[in-house]
Amino acid sequence: MSEKLDRRKARTREQLRKALIAIMEEKGPDRVTVSDLTEKANINRSTFYLHYTDAVDLLSQVKGEVWEGLRSRMEKLNPYEYLSYAARSEPDPAMVNVIEYYAEHADFFRVILGPKGDPAFAVRIKEFLQTQHISKILDLRPDLAETIVPKDFMIAYFAASNLSILLHWIESGMRQSPSSIALMITHILGSAVRQLYGIEAGKV
Repeated sequence: MSEKLDRRKARTREQLRKALIAIMEEKGPDRVTVSDLTEKANINRSTFYLHYTDAVDLLSQVKGEVWEGLRSRMEKLNPYEYLSYAARSEPDPAMVNVIEYYAEHADFFRVILGPKGDPAFAVRIKEFLQTQHISKILDLRPDLAETIVPKDFMIAYFAASNLSILLHWIESGMRQSPSSIALMITHILGSAVRQLYGIEAGKV
């Protein structure tokens, strides 16, 4: 009986998640109401309140769950391995794993990162990439002299450009495989740090 209830709970939450994304795409996150959600998900209000206190609570929980899953995968990105794969023109498996997560939650990312989404969520991703990934690649050369493109500008640029590539991929129907997108990102970043800063695999 408990297993049946758990499945029912999971199904209800998934219905509400899909309803939330559909309504956000129409109205934006700030205008979603419980009435909108229950109507779109075809459930009654009492059922909704068994799971969430209000629409804001639902959105907060969905964003939190998706972010934690993304963060756990991004944490596995390793600058040493990243440059090594870039030198061999191969996709970094850890990057492939990150992009596969974007594909698994493409409906959410397409809306939350789109024009009616939540700018703060995109900022959160970019800040993580800047501090926990891209900056570590450039820090492989602590003696690095500033070039025409200072490191902080390059870090900000790549965090934003990586996210733009992923969003374009999602919005255009994800015709390329996660491995192809990972190789594209690996190529771009690997080539830039090599040409601008002389950072290469095996020479840091």
